[in-house]
Amino acid sequence: VMVVVKANAYGHGIVEIAQSLENEGVHGFCVALTVEAKELIGSKIKNPILHLGRISKKPFELYKSPQVRCTINSIEDVFTLEKYGNKNESLIVHLKIDTGMGRMGVLFQEAESIMKVLENVSCIQVEGVYSHFSTAEESDTQYRDWQLKRFQKVVTMANDILPETKYFHIANSAGILNCPDAHFNMVRPGISLYGVSSLGRVHEHLKPVMRMKAPVVMV
Repeated sequence: VMVVVKANAYGHGIVEIAQSLENEGVHGFCVALTVEAKELIGSKIKNPILHLGRISKKPFELYKSPQVRCTINSIEDVFTLEKYGNKNESLIVHLKIDTGMGRMGVLFQEAESIMKVLENVSCIQVEGVYSHFSTAEESDTQYRDWQLKRFQKVVTMANDILPETKYFHIANSAGILNCPDAHFNMVRPGISLYGVSSLGRVHEHLKPVMRMKAPVVMV
């Protein structure tokens, strides 16, 4: 379980949430910004941290931290890691494939070619391969299922070309709740982590983790 704590843990407090979940035994944390990764490291979080955003050259030393994983979203990212990385010390990465979200990630059609490039880059260790659903919360599952079939092909490619890849993940909150076939060996709960269903209806097993209270000052 890689929990998504971006945007200050959806407003719940990234440090408090991360410390609590680390004690509960989660595998690691997903963040959108490098500053969020730095905040977790500064608060003594020891578990892996996956930066979901684009690779930034400015805080590149962050990616050399043994607990930080960066995301490869393009072939340009590979060239950047080669340029700034240390050939004697592997950078741990997760490769993102765009299976149909249309936002970030290597195009599905280019998945095999970038894997073959990564196969020969000594300073990059591909720990995981992932994608993201665009319609997992909708009742019509046709597009979600199409994305899932594409990702299954990606997993097969990675097992063949990058056999040391450990983790495969595509399931967000909605995918976790209503698509067991999408769980693979890693999932990324986001909004559901905080007790909110992304399916447009109340879910009996989700309980809000935040309450707002105030004294009655006027009747």
